[in-house]
Amino acid sequence: MRPFLIGAATALLLISCSGKTTLTQEACLDFLYGSMSLPDSLVHPREYWEANVAKTLEVRERMGWDIPEREFLHFVLPLRVNNENLDNFRTNYADTLCRRVEGMSLADAALEINHWCHEQATYRPSDARTLGPEATMRCGLGRCGEESVLTVAALRAAGIPARQVYTPRWAHTDDNHAWVEVWVDGKWHFMGACEPESVLDLAWFNAPVSRAMLLHTKVYGKDYNSGEDIIRRTDVYTEINCIGGYIPTRRNTVRVVDEQGLPVEGASVQFKIYNYAEFYPVATYKTDSDGLASLDTGCGDLFVWAEKDGALGFGVVSGPQATVVLDRRIGESFASELDIVPPAENPLPDNSTAEQKALNARRLAYEDSLRLSKSHPLASDPGIFLSDKDLVDVKPEVIEDALYEQSSSDRYVVSPRIELERLLPVRREIRSSGLRLGSAAEVMDWVRDSIRIVSDRNPQGLRIPPAAVWRSRLSDAKSRDIFFVALCRAMDIPARINSVTGIAEYREKGLWHEVRFDSPSEVSVPQTGTLRLGYRPEAIRVPEYYRHFTLSRIGDDGLCHLLEYDEGSTALEYVLPEGNYLLTSGMRLADGSVKARLQTFTIHAGEDCCLELVLRSTEDAPGVIGSMDAERKFLPEGSSQPVSLLSRTGRGYFLVVIGGQMDEPSVHARRQLGSIAGELNAWGRPVVLLGGIRPEGLENAIWGQDSDGVAAMLRKACNSSADRLPLVAMCDSFGRIIYYSEGYNTSLAENLKNLLHAIR
Repeated sequence: MRPFLIGAATALLLISCSGKTTLTQEACLDFLYGSMSLPDSLVHPREYWEANVAKTLEVRERMGWDIPEREFLHFVLPLRVNNENLDNFRTNYADTLCRRVEGMSLADAALEINHWCHEQATYRPSDARTLGPEATMRCGLGRCGEESVLTVAALRAAGIPARQVYTPRWAHTDDNHAWVEVWVDGKWHFMGACEPESVLDLAWFNAPVSRAMLLHTKVYGKDYNSGEDIIRRTDVYTEINCIGGYIPTRRNTVRVVDEQGLPVEGASVQFKIYNYAEFYPVATYKTDSDGLASLDTGCGDLFVWAEKDGALGFGVVSGPQATVVLDRRIGESFASELDIVPPAENPLPDNSTAEQKALNARRLAYEDSLRLSKSHPLASDPGIFLSDKDLVDVKPEVIEDALYEQSSSDRYVVSPRIELERLLPVRREIRSSGLRLGSAAEVMDWVRDSIRIVSDRNPQGLRIPPAAVWRSRLSDAKSRDIFFVALCRAMDIPARINSVTGIAEYREKGLWHEVRFDSPSEVSVPQTGTLRLGYRPEAIRVPEYYRHFTLSRIGDDGLCHLLEYDEGSTALEYVLPEGNYLLTSGMRLADGSVKARLQTFTIHAGEDCCLELVLRSTEDAPGVIGSMDAERKFLPEGSSQPVSLLSRTGRGYFLVVIGGQMDEPSVHARRQLGSIAGELNAWGRPVVLLGGIRPEGLENAIWGQDSDGVAAMLRKACNSSADRLPLVAMCDSFGRIIYYSEGYNTSLAENLKNLLHAIR
């Protein structure tokens, strides 16, 4: 294995006899090793990188694309796309992809490869761990992060520069998204991953992206310079802000001052976007000597949190300049109400023709049939507590290893899965070494004495598998904690990474003890108090975690660390370690804006803390936003004759949903509607579902097809010039429309629940 601490050699260009600029294999290897992360250098031997570089150079010569050296080195040569497990995708599939696009233009080849990716996988939401490209293909399903990893890997395997672009959080709805940019004819173009269109710069998110506040991409390799806005530069990658390539932007300059109005140098400034009922940090900077920090974003509201030496300040940035005063202290109790307005919608242009759309739709249907004809069997969990995703990419030797000399049924002893790390065999290797440690304290001493922490070679926070830490005795701090848990389990000591706090813990005499290698006390049983939340039922029926509120612990560094409870939890009582906390709550309105509230509080050991969960009221009652024709016809399922909406819905309110089938926004809508099937059933009024959206559990559904322009009528009634699905409208038999949503909307379920509450 090549040592990871290699000098950062830059790629050397050689001139061949023909005068053509070429790259040698050794130069490419030096380029990769010069910025390789610690996890990648420890997990994969030199032979792995040699084989992939050789294949990459072979494809470069074979395809003959006119790719500049900078784009080749940073966007074709690297295997890593984001935080996925690296695999053998390039060496296994490069020839297949090259044959498929041989003779095409670069633009046509990029579109064709996206069609190939659509044949392999389609969208399904899942947990945060990112499958590698081959695992996504085996599964046939992936969330947007996995689909975009597969598509970027496929494009690069064919020698086409590509990168994953993502919005860390949408500003107008509670979610994020990732897609692909491809380098064609001297510039970057976007496309939806595994969601091919007939032309570049077209995807279902042409409208949502116009409301984005920030778009990121990671560029691997040192010394990348292209004139793009740099968010962060590390020894491994450069993080680029791509938003200027999509929409008009605004330079947000924040001035941080003390209570006397003097500029504060060296203050930590976090720019945040409201999403999932928290203010999510998307960029962090230190102020300069004038107290200034700046970030380019879309033209909506940002939240800014600033801190230095225990002094805090915060505020909303709604224009190019804002001032934040450090007039609070860590541990001080305060509350503040904030109104957040996202950018206005102005969809990016659709340059495809009707004929192209029709041809592409037929092709997508055929590709769906190809994918659905494939079998994607999952293994069964052999009793070691693996997830469905684990069963896609886990190797048999991992299962055998987990069961080696294993008699326990305790999941915190037997399970090889600890956090987001790659699963590799390690238990047998540890136990066969003769190492025996009788307590968690002995494990911690061994880890502290034996594992060297390398703090600057993993800025992305990739998880190093415990097997690699065991063999190399090298780790970063987070992977060290994961290894501590793995070593405890190998010694039959129950241990875990707490899923809420992210802290390593072991269990002794029924109590979980926190392990903090960087803390003087090192091991402790947390001293806790109880938070009890009350709320006003007239404001909301049942508040949900990540939908209406979140809790964050305010660290000694003044930064907020989210407590990751289960999404949708309705718990209103929390046992928390003593310390300082932030309660964030918010109500998102139909236009995407938010009425938010912050409240700090302190938990003292053995004491109760009672707070009201304030959910700021929205509109007192829904207003009429349009007028439709309740006599407009549709084709009911199983019928050959269209009928009017009114004939099937009767007098009163009814809900109309028109959607696609496998596209991501329609999949989201189906899940959202299914999640509130109980509420819709209790409401008792008809839900007319036209098209491919078929949520489970609805008792009052009317299925059919939009045969008479229902969607066009609703769009016109609500002054919408867009043409996207899904479309959701709450109407009544008098033709009034009181709610309208079009396109991607992950707040749909919440919007409808609030609406049902208001009209009952």
